[in-house]
Amino acid sequence: MAGQLESLDSDEGLERRRHRHWYDRLMMLADGVFAIAITLLAADIVSPGAPTPRLASLWAALAPQLDAYALSFVVISVYWLAHRRLMAMVLTVDAPVTVLTLAMLGLVALLPAFTRLIHVQMGNHASMIIYAGLVVAIGTALSAMWAHAALVVNLVSAEVGAAQRWLFFLLILLTPPLFLLLTILLPRPSPGVVPASLGALFLIGWRLRLWVSRRMGAKG
Repeated sequence: MAGQLESLDSDEGLERRRHRHWYDRLMMLADGVFAIAITLLAADIVSPGAPTPRLASLWAALAPQLDAYALSFVVISVYWLAHRRLMAMVLTVDAPVTVLTLAMLGLVALLPAFTRLIHVQMGNHASMIIYAGLVVAIGTALSAMWAHAALVVNLVSAEVGAAQRWLFFLLILLTPPLFLLLTILLPRPSPGVVPASLGALFLIGWRLRLWVSRRMGAKG
């Protein structure tokens, strides 16, 4: 048994195993942070302190919390999907990719606290702009990670062409500022408007990426 293990070690090589270990551990950490952030969103929803015999009163107390929860759930889901998509094309990670990913995860971990902020200060436009700024910061960190991996040091699969690499970079970099612009233009949105608008932006960007990718594949 020990001889078989030594044979496997020598076949794979220490450097290759180390890079694979770094990649696997980074992905495990990222999935854990995203999962915990979503769980904390649900844990922050509390029932009204006093009994509310009427359904309308209960809904009035829960609606702002559910609206803030839906918004952050969409934000976290979109970034998790984007990160999963990008890392599926990354073959290995180096120190800058690791550091930029940790920076992004640190910002993602702040989302539950900022969600409580926009819920407690419901109607305060400044708190919503601060929240949108956090969303932009997460997108900036993720786009910087992808730019380093795909455009600077080439840690990405050779099957991903240069045009696709730039497309992914621009989509990640430019979509969050659209959310910030939406927040500025809608100072007092109705419940559900902002989460629905953010979800629509994601679907539009997703369809655009698929359309452009198909066009690139057809030209190739």
